[in-house]
Amino acid sequence: MPLNFTTTSIQKAAKRVFTVPITNATAFDANIAALKDETNPLGTTANGITTTEEYYKATIAYLNPLGKVLGTIVLTAPTREIYDSVIADILADTAICSAFGENTIADRNNAKDNWYVKLKLRDPTGETYYLTFNREELKIGSYGDDAILAKVDEWADNIQNLN
Repeated sequence: MPLNFTTTSIQKAAKRVFTVPITNATAFDANIAALKDETNPLGTTANGITTTEEYYKATIAYLNPLGKVLGTIVLTAPTREIYDSVIADILADTAICSAFGENTIADRNNAKDNWYVKLKLRDPTGETYYLTFNREELKIGSYGDDAILAKVDEWADNIQNLN
């Protein structure tokens, strides 16, 4: 006779889609830093927030003097520090511009940038849940207690770029 699974908990997920995407990586980072601060607004336990995944994406277009796109470089970096460093290196590399032709310029297309960070949080009640940020939305996952969603929702309501 096969054994049946018994439900032990119900995990929920929800998302908040921002009315306007977060415009720059600095503003994005500020949200993450506020959560990781010693006096974090969600009241997680000591060392209760860890980054489980992250990546940062940038697009650099190469334009001729008339503004026509001749080519692009899409960079995906595993950390914010590498993202900033490699973007600066690519923009400073005149050989890449020259390869596309005379008078080509490198242009950062910030509108195509994306940033992604997934945080694991440990609530004082002992429950573990996840917050996933990108420039267009905030997701909460693997929570069971609706009080956790209410706490995250109240915090996000007070952050201008999360509305």
